[in-house]
Amino acid sequence: MSGQAPHPSVMVLTEDSGAGAYDTVCALSKEMLKQLVPGVQTHRVHFTPLADENARRAMHANLWKSTRPLDQPNIRLLIRSIITELLKPHGFVLYHIDGDRPWSEQESSENEREFKSRMLPPIEAGIRAYFQRQPHDAAAPGERMKRLRLLVPFYSIEAWLYQNTREARRLCEEEGCKQCPVKLADWEKDRASLDEVIRPKEALCFQDKHNAHLASSGFPARQVYDAGASFARAVDGLLDCDALTTALERTYAPSEPQSP
Repeated sequence: MSGQAPHPSVMVLTEDSGAGAYDTVCALSKEMLKQLVPGVQTHRVHFTPLADENARRAMHANLWKSTRPLDQPNIRLLIRSIITELLKPHGFVLYHIDGDRPWSEQESSENEREFKSRMLPPIEAGIRAYFQRQPHDAAAPGERMKRLRLLVPFYSIEAWLYQNTREARRLCEEEGCKQCPVKLADWEKDRASLDEVIRPKEALCFQDKHNAHLASSGFPARQVYDAGASFARAVDGLLDCDALTTALERTYAPSEPQSP
């Protein structure tokens, strides 16, 4: 029997430190991959969190922006962890950071700008140093860097999660203030408007209590993508990585027949 191509490995990183943060971003990532490659078998994609506890400290609350000497060892650990994942033959990294701006002010997002200026150069340097030690295609370092994709919701991740208006409405009516459905109905009519809400977590009574549930229970990914705001931008950004789409397409390719 011919060997099957290895399944892609996707490290999911998030600035959020709550108990369900990884599960939330992982579930949203799966929905994005389904938009990217219809028919993808996400159960054949190996999703992993960041294992190193000290590296996670640099990731949470965007501590990687810190200039304090005390934080630098953890920041280096985070950078090294990302490099290690990107150097795997089928490794990818999806990194969630909030835009902390309304969508209409996306160009002024400090988090995204700082990530690109502070984190990308040392990651790229590590990738290039690895390939300099062995024969390689000149395009290999650039190809590996494309495997690191940012997921940036505007204003914050709740602007994506609250798009699950059906579940949000049910949660509010069953255990909340019963007043939120009015807001949810307005957002449902104009989904892009949610990306303009400043601190959306404060807009609904249950705040971030049900984030993982909203991400994994009937999330309306197609409608959110069609709204053309930050969720669509994140999905379209994944298209820049040909290696990712190729790896995802292999998850549903029919297996070759066994030899007699």
